[in-house]
Amino acid sequence: MDLKKYYSKLNNKCEKNYEKDIAKIKIINSVLAKASSKETLFLLKISDMIIKFYKFEKKMDSKFFEINSFEKIQKEFDSLSKELKPKYYKTSYLNPDYSAEIFGEKIGKIAYVIYYYFKQYRSYAFEHKIYQMERYNRLFLELHDFFNSKKKFTGKFLKELVSKYERRYDLDETLYSYKEMFGKEFTHYKEIILNSNPKDFRYLYRYNINITKNEIKTAEFFKTYSKKKLDILAKQIIKAYEQGFINNGKDLSIKSSVLIRFSAGQEELIKRLIHFLQNDYGLDSIVGCPSATPVNKQISSDLKFVNAVFFDKEFADKKLELTAKVYKKIEDDTDAYSGIILVESFGEKPFSPDIKQTAWSYSGSQQKAYQYFMNMNMQLRQKYIPRTENSFCIIAFPSPEIGNNFEDIFEDILEVNMLESSRYEKIQKNIIDAIDKADTVHIKGKNGNLTDIIIKNQKLQNPRKHTNYCNCGADVNIPVGEVFTSPQLKGTNGTLHIKETFLNGLKFKELKLDFKDGFISDYGCKNFKKDEDNKKFIRENLIFPHKTLPIGEFAIGTNTLAYVIAQKYKILDVLPVLIIEKMGPHFAIGDTCFSHEEDKAVFNPIDNKEITARDNEMTLNRKTDHSKAYTGVHTDITLPYEDIEFITGISEDGRKIEIIRNGRFAVKGSEELNIPLDKFGI
Repeated sequence: MDLKKYYSKLNNKCEKNYEKDIAKIKIINSVLAKASSKETLFLLKISDMIIKFYKFEKKMDSKFFEINSFEKIQKEFDSLSKELKPKYYKTSYLNPDYSAEIFGEKIGKIAYVIYYYFKQYRSYAFEHKIYQMERYNRLFLELHDFFNSKKKFTGKFLKELVSKYERRYDLDETLYSYKEMFGKEFTHYKEIILNSNPKDFRYLYRYNINITKNEIKTAEFFKTYSKKKLDILAKQIIKAYEQGFINNGKDLSIKSSVLIRFSAGQEELIKRLIHFLQNDYGLDSIVGCPSATPVNKQISSDLKFVNAVFFDKEFADKKLELTAKVYKKIEDDTDAYSGIILVESFGEKPFSPDIKQTAWSYSGSQQKAYQYFMNMNMQLRQKYIPRTENSFCIIAFPSPEIGNNFEDIFEDILEVNMLESSRYEKIQKNIIDAIDKADTVHIKGKNGNLTDIIIKNQKLQNPRKHTNYCNCGADVNIPVGEVFTSPQLKGTNGTLHIKETFLNGLKFKELKLDFKDGFISDYGCKNFKKDEDNKKFIRENLIFPHKTLPIGEFAIGTNTLAYVIAQKYKILDVLPVLIIEKMGPHFAIGDTCFSHEEDKAVFNPIDNKEITARDNEMTLNRKTDHSKAYTGVHTDITLPYEDIEFITGISEDGRKIEIIRNGRFAVKGSEELNIPLDKFGI
């Protein structure tokens, strides 16, 4: 795909000004090279970057990848990431601590945000987004002109300058970005995959993402992997995607597109997904940019709230107005859109970022405005892409980063991912029949785990036809193995404690959440020395943008084979939530699993009972005040089997119903689940 041609409409508007401004910046750059103040060094660094990527954009075309060797391309692209690596990041203006050290906290706090805008030039230049580069070139010229006349930056000027360029509402630009998410015309990544030669890894750099040994080893693995197995796997993933529609009473036949997200190096599998989706289901694949190994995970933490420089309710309202206009223009695309197939990878080491006081965070009013924005944006998406018509499927595989046993782990995880749903559904029906008799469920930890929590089941109006728990097979979430419900909030009380867990890409040590009537009432962890830093870490990474969250889901994972494999290879700390949630009881903070689909009846396989616990006290607010019904958050937190003393249902008359006792399933008909645990000696 010719990206230069694709963005020509936007580029043509500003190309003349772009070239004129570049000429000015080159002259400024030569003058700045002779100065040495902290301000001129900052401006020099930015102007160097502008000129560098001006040249980079000129040479980035298909011929670049054809005439240059893999080694030369690798060297060129690796050099673009050098400043982001931990060793060099310490003295980068992108690092808020360093910018504060150079300029003082007030100026430095805005300087690192400005520098961040120019670090995006790599993507703009590679994708030939001249219109983006031209805009920030103007920002640079204003920044330079102000300094040239005043000889000193001021916080007021810098903040106003950032707001001027970031509080923009360009309909055409936003339309392009949404067409790339939901339209079939943007085929850049799809073409890279379909044209990729597994014997020539130069194609990996066409994505313009961070390519490491991890991505190269992944591509090498898939290159030599059994083509027959890849065909079977691709068909199984698509079958699971289709099953998600069937199980939830949705019609896939009225849709004609599906979004695919994946990790770089998995192209041989993704090729087959694209092929079978088109040939067997008539679904065009919209392929998004793949994920890759981050250069430096600290950076995303430092940049998490950079828009706090300018974000407020007025900006939120104008952004929502713009988004509504764009959705209206792409209705044909959203009508065709069926959902997403996500092929994840895992294996990266758990990470806990530094807490930096020099980095931006939201004020109370901004947090409130952001919560409002997220809620209204969610409503807009539901209007044009309703969950009642769309679905998803997620599956995960290890990457070579997981260690020397990568190939063995891959095969064992593949076995877990291919487990037959019907076998588990029969066992899980027995667990559901037992737990449906309970008024509450008591979960108690052991081995130093302080979990002690009561989950309140919802009242069943007709137990012969209704159930509280979903019998979950391998459809939207692969692998198979859980039963889940939306608990009643009132009467759900106690403490959830996890010694160590990996959530939203971050490591949490000794995570402790207290609940009162279903909502988080207190929280803490032991990642940092100061309690306030620990609370901030949880607040910004688990609860944001809210002050508290409800328990949206209580589930019992039944995939003991997955748990045994995790223990066998000692990889529990690097497994994704997708697999971990099937390996013990888990509690989701945030929305229920039926968010925005509460009025659509769903039924369990085998007994065809309707799952009636689709609402809770919070989601019922949608009938009167939608803004109070949803959180936009759903984070699963799992308690490992060996840390469970018991999960016991308690009926209204006080009778106890043992579900799990000392890490073993105790319901009649669930004994088979204990076999992997017994064999491995857990």
